[in-house]
Amino acid sequence: MAEIPGLAEIKVLIVDDDPLVLSSLRTYFKKAPHITVVGEAQDGHEALNLVSKGGVDVVLTDIHMPTMDGIELLERIQKVAQPPKFVAITSFDTDETMIKILSLGGNGYILKTARPESIISTIEDVVQGGTVISPVSATRLIKTLPSRSISSYKVTNAEKEVLNLICKGMSNHDIASELGKSSGTVKKHLSSLFSKFGASSRLDLALKAIDAGFKTTD
Repeated sequence: MAEIPGLAEIKVLIVDDDPLVLSSLRTYFKKAPHITVVGEAQDGHEALNLVSKGGVDVVLTDIHMPTMDGIELLERIQKVAQPPKFVAITSFDTDETMIKILSLGGNGYILKTARPESIISTIEDVVQGGTVISPVSATRLIKTLPSRSISSYKVTNAEKEVLNLICKGMSNHDIASELGKSSGTVKKHLSSLFSKFGASSRLDLALKAIDAGFKTTD
């Protein structure tokens, strides 16, 4: 994967009690020259110790671990000065866990079955201020929400295309690839959507859009 122009080095701490997962993630990030794995940990206690030393931009962590799980780790990380971004990566996808992570200030919730490119895009997006959840989790979540009229938001057709993919949990990089648009164009549409819906994050935008009656399409 080519380095993205203008994107500074991203320092990632990966946390998982499975050595094979740690090895796989380390291999994935070798494809992204702008991402550096600065540490590895096998439980929350070890991870928290590394975070306290500084120099970590993103913590990418499993949820279910011994001694200190990912949720407790997130709670403790939020208490440190200038906490790093937090992305949960899990094999056991449940609504309860997802909502808990996001409500505690987590920046991402993705599955271990995600493509390496998607995991890399997630790290990039959260560093730039986004909130990312896996497409499967996002779709399941938004289907439970009530709908109201969306006509007052005056969303353009081009913005609807972007919004449709945002609601499916796709990153800017994947949206640009899917629609054949530049990253700059996608960001422009996203900025307009944020303004129209008064959204504070990608997740907030998706929830507000679906709540207003926006229907996703295949």
